[in-house]
Amino acid sequence: MHRIHTHESVAVRALRNGDTETIGGWLRDTLPTVVPEQLPAPVVRHPLEFICLPLYRYGKVGLCLHVWPDTPDTPDTDEPSSPIVHAHSWDLWSYVVCGTALNQIMAVRDETETPEHGLYTVTSAGGVDEVRATGRLVTCLPGKQQEVHAGQIYELSSGLFHRSGHRGLTVTLVLGEQREGLDNLVLGPLDGYPWHDSPREACSPDEARALLKLIAMHC
Repeated sequence: MHRIHTHESVAVRALRNGDTETIGGWLRDTLPTVVPEQLPAPVVRHPLEFICLPLYRYGKVGLCLHVWPDTPDTPDTDEPSSPIVHAHSWDLWSYVVCGTALNQIMAVRDETETPEHGLYTVTSAGGVDEVRATGRLVTCLPGKQQEVHAGQIYELSSGLFHRSGHRGLTVTLVLGEQREGLDNLVLGPLDGYPWHDSPREACSPDEARALLKLIAMHC
């Protein structure tokens, strides 16, 4: 465990420090050694439309690859493709390996007279996302939009509402650091979320190997 922790800490430091050269070299060295059957958690399709390959988890820190495939229905637009407005309970640093990542910051505030959305917590456990109403009603206005290209790093603070997307095949190396006392939050309908428990679809080891090979081609 100590050897793995020391190795992964190189990527953790580089992401925090904005050291893109080190991150690129770390990926080229690391990807050929990754064995899908030995990852710390299953490779899954996330509700936010990407595939998550978890590389490392230690305490409050996690390191993973997010892959947005280039599909025929991927919109050719500057707007984030996902309509889901959400806020993480963890600080995020993300290095764009290839493609273009899109983020739009959203201004969310409580509103009881003319609300537009309900606010829900999301708890992930055992491959299932549990969605629960908080009882809070809110409005939401679009704010600053970010467009991040291959070789660049972007940061998102915990608790910051945003929606995300991509242009073409996009892969990011993501560092997340959990913050105490915060929940993962998502905006939903006023009359209740359409589902309470949403299982995440797992990818097979062969699918994960194909993704790793694809990512390595772009490093």
